[in-house]
This record gives sequence, structure tokens and C-alpha cells, in this order.
Amino acid sequence: MKKTFVQSIWDFIGIPFRLVLFDQAWLPFFRWTTLEDERLNFVLPYIQGDLLDIGAGFNTLVKRYGKGTGVDVFDWGGGAQVVQDTSKLPFGNESFDTITFIACLNHIPNRDKVLGEARRLLKPDGKIIITMIDPILGGIGHAIWWYSEDKHRGGMIEGEVGGMWTQDIIKLCEAQGFQLALERRFVYGMNHFYMFSQSAQNEN
Repeated sequence: MKKTFVQSIWDFIGIPFRLVLFDQAWLPFFRWTTLEDERLNFVLPYIQGDLLDIGAGFNTLVKRYGKGTGVDVFDWGGGAQVVQDTSKLPFGNESFDTITFIACLNHIPNRDKVLGEARRLLKPDGKIIITMIDPILGGIGHAIWWYSEDKHRGGMIEGEVGGMWTQDIIKLCEAQGFQLALERRFVYGMNHFYMFSQSAQNEN
């Protein structure tokens, strides 16, 4: 849903509170847009067909899209399917048209294997969508975001990082047979959106 001009101005004024100081759950009381809303509003127009959201958290993306499956290794209470390992998912080959990783790939230690599993599950004409913050902003953010999800579950585990560089995400995805189809920035240029398709080599 596109924001109105007034909402955009109000969100800009609230940047210190929206992006740093306030728990995201507080923002609706002040009529500020949450970071989750920013991400989902940006991602939703690119989703098509059967959706699998990996690292689904509260399963909000699936709920807003209206169909699909969310999976996570933690139970956040949103109805996502809880699995032990997202590199071993209980779905058949080529089951999904769109597979999403919304602000979570950096929190998946075995991300190369999980992307390999995504390749197995993706239909030949499907796409992978990733949103991510870079390691500098992510490192600062995770140090000061007292309300962040990793703190709710006891802190980061080995292999988790605060964010990822574009070249590292592209390298990981290319190693699993994907090619970058679209890259854009949003939330004042601090968040990155990536869309990958199956590479021609992987299709043959």
C-alpha cells in the first residue's frame, strides 16, 4: 500500500523513534509506519503464485498476501510452521512460485544450504526475494535495538551476523544457481531489496 504524502512526512519526522529508539509495537500508537510494514509493502507487489516465506516470524507476510506457507525455527505465535532446520523442509520439489527471506538471511547460519533447499523448492520460472541491511548499519542497529527479535530469543548464535553486503548475497545466490534480476533500495536507502531468478544454466 503506497503511503500518502502526509504519512511520508510524518514517518520522516519520526525517523529517530521509528528506526532506533522505540519498540516497533509502539509505532502504530503514534501513527508511524513500522519497519515490518515498510518491508512488506515493498515486497508484496513482487510476489506471485504459491508463496513460501522462510524465517517468517509472526507470519505477517503470508497473512497479508492471503495465502502461502511460512516457516521458522522459532515459534513466534503467528501460525508459521515451526521446523528444526530450514535447509530440510517437508515440501515437494518445485512447489513454490515465490520464496522470500525478509530481513532474515543474516540470521540463518547455514544460509548456503537453505538457499540450496530454496532452489529445490522453487518452480523453474519462480523467484527468490531477499531484503537485507548492510553489516555496518546492521551491526550498529543490533547493538542498540533493545527490542530486536534476536534479543527476545537470547541473542545471536554462531553464524548469525548483523547484516550482509550485496556482493556476498549475490555470490551466495549465484552459487546455488540463481541470477540477480532486480536490486532496489528502500527505507531511505538503508534497506536493500533483491529479486533472483533461476539462471539459464540451472534451468538446462
